[in-house]
Amino acid sequence: ADEMFTFTLFQCGGTGARATKDGLSATGFPSGVAGVPAEVVEALSPLIQHRRELRCDSGGAGRQRGGLGQWSEISYRGAGSWSVSALVDRTRYPAQGLDGGQPGAAGEMILSDGTRPQPKALTSLAPDMRVQLNPPGGGGYGNPHARPAEYVLADVISGYVSIAAAERAYGVLVRYLGAEDQLVRLPEHYAIDW
Repeated sequence: ADEMFTFTLFQCGGTGARATKDGLSATGFPSGVAGVPAEVVEALSPLIQHRRELRCDSGGAGRQRGGLGQWSEISYRGAGSWSVSALVDRTRYPAQGLDGGQPGAAGEMILSDGTRPQPKALTSLAPDMRVQLNPPGGGGYGNPHARPAEYVLADVISGYVSIAAAERAYGVLVRYLGAEDQLVRLPEHYAIDW
């Protein structure tokens, strides 16, 4: 009989913003469960982590921004079938903001063929299938237009908020001053258009 590889991965989404601080990004709170580093996953299992990064714009806009979720893409390098027990939360109902803050992005589980399986079930996969596990972002706190423009600029520079979302959600117009094909974008390549 063929054996099936089953994998359970701990990856955390963003926490909600607090009254005086931004939410925590990709953090298990209050449990303290830490995400497993990609190098450990690849060294101890037949998995390849193709992508793992913070999800830009996943934290809810607010005077204090919600914490960011993650983008993660995984495939299997073994023979035979495999399965994933994702347990991705908040796929239907994103974390709501508070006191005028906006909701965070919903969590997602997406297969490479475009299907979105039930995220709380054990999902059997073909050997060549890739899985995106994208934990949700946290809700924002307070009116996004009350966030200081310099904080929004810092969020854009850090890749937490896109230039489009800075204008749409926060009312802050950020200009990128560098070349479009520039791979390394430094803080001095961005400026607020007052």
